[in-house]
Amino acid sequence: MVHNPYNKGLLKALLGEPEAEALFSTDRMLDNFNKFEMALTRALYQTGKITKPSHDKILSSISNFVPDIKDLIKTTQVDGIPVPGYVRQLKKEIGTPYSSDFHLGTTSQDLMDTSLVMILPELSRVFHRSLEQIVGSLQSLEKKFSSVPLQGYTRMQPAKMITVGDRITSWREPLVKLKSTLTIVDKNCQILQLAGPVGNRDEWGGKAAEIVMLVGKELGLETTEHGWQTDRTGYCTYTDWCGNLVGILAKIGKDLTLIAQMEQIEFTGGGTSSAMPHKSNPIEPELLITFGHYVPLLTAGMHQSLMHEQERSGSMWTLEWIVIPQICALTSKSLKVTEGFLRSITRLG
Repeated sequence: MVHNPYNKGLLKALLGEPEAEALFSTDRMLDNFNKFEMALTRALYQTGKITKPSHDKILSSISNFVPDIKDLIKTTQVDGIPVPGYVRQLKKEIGTPYSSDFHLGTTSQDLMDTSLVMILPELSRVFHRSLEQIVGSLQSLEKKFSSVPLQGYTRMQPAKMITVGDRITSWREPLVKLKSTLTIVDKNCQILQLAGPVGNRDEWGGKAAEIVMLVGKELGLETTEHGWQTDRTGYCTYTDWCGNLVGILAKIGKDLTLIAQMEQIEFTGGGTSSAMPHKSNPIEPELLITFGHYVPLLTAGMHQSLMHEQERSGSMWTLEWIVIPQICALTSKSLKVTEGFLRSITRLG
């Protein structure tokens, strides 16, 4: 999958997020391809679509498969997707007469979509862990500074006095709501994609429903009566959740920069200036604001991917590969930046 364009070089530590980016690595994708094909092979054997010798040879070949990454890069450029090159390499390893039973009845989209679906639960656990830390940090700050007076502002103008507790509540409550909906959003994406070349599962005849059920069970994914090749609402709901979260964290970041401007906050660390050594710049809150502006541009791209024409769209599909990893990595980065900065606060108000 496409990584963030800024995860290397001088900006790597500032803008990159290795934990989330690793989930979209080539190794992870190919590992998920292997798991999918092994599950399918077992299902094909259990339903009588392939023989025992074929089943054994295919599973053995997948288990010992060492992909030629350089060749996959070249074939992906030609085919527009990694799966055909992956299938060709494995069929060569399997050899005749069993290679014709490998990848039987399935298609590139089944592998690509299911591979991404298999990543999301781990990503959601990363999000949930960070959210718990952030909510806990906000609760700690409330205990310390809740009653401290703070000037309230409406439309950027001084309004009435509030307390630090009032402001923190406005940060914390939306995060608690989002944390409670993450499980639902994630579960709605945990659906196996196994629909075959044109999405109607005709390749397996009367065994299609059983094959789909068996593959889904092995991979721990829900199954549906039909494939979802052109229904991208699950992905969009997930990235919308990410966009909402990044927006809330950006609101916190914006509030913190304004509090810093009014010298109503003290924190450890802070960025330095090349020309003004007395400054302590709120780098982390500024990053949150930046991500809050950028991620909505990416989520808008996901809504465009809903326009999958006919039975499969190469252009909309590729768009997803570009934007989904960025959205997910920046969401995780926003969470970790927020975690770190909240821990650094020593005074509010």
